[in-house]
Amino acid sequence: MDKTTDFSSTIIALATALGSGSIAVIRMSGPDAISIAAKVFSGKDLLTVPANTIHYGRIISENKVFDQVLISIFHAPNSYTGENYVEISCHANPFIVDDIMEVLINRGARISRAGEFTLRAFLNGKMDLSQAEAVSSIIKAKSRIGIKNSLEQLNGKLATKIIETKQKLIEIIGSVEMDLDFTEQDLMALTRKKLLSQLNGLEKQLKKLTSSYNYAKLLEGGVHLTIIGEPNVGKSTLLNQILGENRAITSHLPGTTRDTIHENIVINDILFKLVDTAGLRESRDAIEIEGIKRTQSQVSLADLILLVVDSSHTILEHSWKLIVDTLDTIKSQVILVANKADLGPDQTTLKQLKSTGKSVVKISAKTGKGLKDLEKSIMDNISKGFEKYSENLIITSKRQKEVLDRTATHLNEACNILKENGGFEFAAVDLRQALDALSEITGETVTDDILNNVFANFCIGK
Repeated sequence: MDKTTDFSSTIIALATALGSGSIAVIRMSGPDAISIAAKVFSGKDLLTVPANTIHYGRIISENKVFDQVLISIFHAPNSYTGENYVEISCHANPFIVDDIMEVLINRGARISRAGEFTLRAFLNGKMDLSQAEAVSSIIKAKSRIGIKNSLEQLNGKLATKIIETKQKLIEIIGSVEMDLDFTEQDLMALTRKKLLSQLNGLEKQLKKLTSSYNYAKLLEGGVHLTIIGEPNVGKSTLLNQILGENRAITSHLPGTTRDTIHENIVINDILFKLVDTAGLRESRDAIEIEGIKRTQSQVSLADLILLVVDSSHTILEHSWKLIVDTLDTIKSQVILVANKADLGPDQTTLKQLKSTGKSVVKISAKTGKGLKDLEKSIMDNISKGFEKYSENLIITSKRQKEVLDRTATHLNEACNILKENGGFEFAAVDLRQALDALSEITGETVTDDILNNVFANFCIGK
């Protein structure tokens, strides 16, 4: 796939997931999309019907009726791809879908490549590259917040921000490249100071935008929430309470959980990937030792960890050492869960836990008491540092982050040149490179490799 995609061909693909369902949608795009459909459609003459209309009829080839369908007709350039475009809604039986597609392919269409419909939309000016990436993000989003952010990008919010930033940068470049024949050193110094202030402002904006990518990853991939602690402190009971079902086996005997248990749940429109783990302790049991190793592996992957402690009695010395050592090695955010509060929390234990400086929540995994407080603490910890993004623009792709990183590097180089009293013409080189990099976000400057990387992640039919 590249910029020289053959626009003379008409492409076809199934736009809906193949499987059980009532309706499937087959789409075609290209110069012959309407004429190919017209050859096998029994109903109105599709070559003469108005654009943006839907028509009922049958797909017939060689006197064989394949299905009753609805066909939507769109004329170039007013379609998703900017080309003549057809969508056929048929019954979702896989045999029917295969037969209709075969009939259309025999009439001149070809199977599309991954993402080729959206690629054509980009190359025909129907959307910029950031909007094309948003199409993929919407499909993959695993939370309502993720969908909301991707829709904003699809509606051009990121493109608008990039255009504004580019305009400011163009104005700065104009000042730098202007032939300033100053004889007064004070005036030259004032100009440098003004330019540095403007560039520092742009750097801060780009840094904020770049850092939002970490938040986007959480929204798209889900938050990895791992439950750890010593055996018999109530980890599996807590998992069951959060899920609202008896997913994990619980027992008063320590060491019941020997392996990791994975479950997904949506809390406040955010996907959480819950992991219940084997209890942390010294053991000679080979199976339990393997379970503890897997626990340690899950800890390294976690975005947030619930360290569960039995708060019904005073923490023993070896248990306290395990807690402290665990906190020292964990890089993720941690909430200390003081469980078994229904038995009367030990005040000394609570005081010890609070002395760590971590969030401490009292709960009873058995009765569910305190679960709302724990949920609030989880959301507070996840949103910590991300509050500024909740109502602002968020970048959703690694490519966008890498481009912004390069842009910031060029801006920083230009700043260093100006700080060291270097020539304006040298600073202008880096500023021009920063401008070119920004243009990659929207696809104004784009290479075949970039297009391949972007659209290779799309499904066929999108």
